[in-house]
Amino acid sequence: MTQNQDHDSARSKTEDLRSKTEDPRSKTEDQHLLRFPHHALDVYRVALEALVLADGVAKDLPRGYGALADQLRRASQSAFLQVAEGAARTGADRAARLRCARAEACEAAACTEALLALGLVSEARGKRLLRELARVAAMLTRLAPAQRAARR
Repeated sequence: MTQNQDHDSARSKTEDLRSKTEDPRSKTEDQHLLRFPHHALDVYRVALEALVLADGVAKDLPRGYGALADQLRRASQSAFLQVAEGAARTGADRAARLRCARAEACEAAACTEALLALGLVSEARGKRLLRELARVAAMLTRLAPAQRAARR
């Protein structure tokens, strides 16, 4: 599969998934019942796009790099799922889940950087994934600021 075909395929998958997770307020009455808290977060859609891209990269890794493929999949899946879980929580629990999601996005980014350094993913594809993961991390940084140091 060429880079353009891969890019088009990932975009198509992401657009399909995005259409399934669009803001339900614009949907019919029956679809309104499928609204969950994470649907209100833009970071959820960005994390979903990063997940699709990461999965595509993992699928295309050569034999012998299964550990890196698994790690990339697990970290990107966890970032995505932690966003959804955090959206359903409140207070400190919400912030903790969103911070975990940010850490997982950073782990997926480190894995992608390793793949780039090893020449296992094209620069264009790797940088595209890194851009999406950086967006996820930045959005989560705003949603879940670091805890303040405890006062003595």
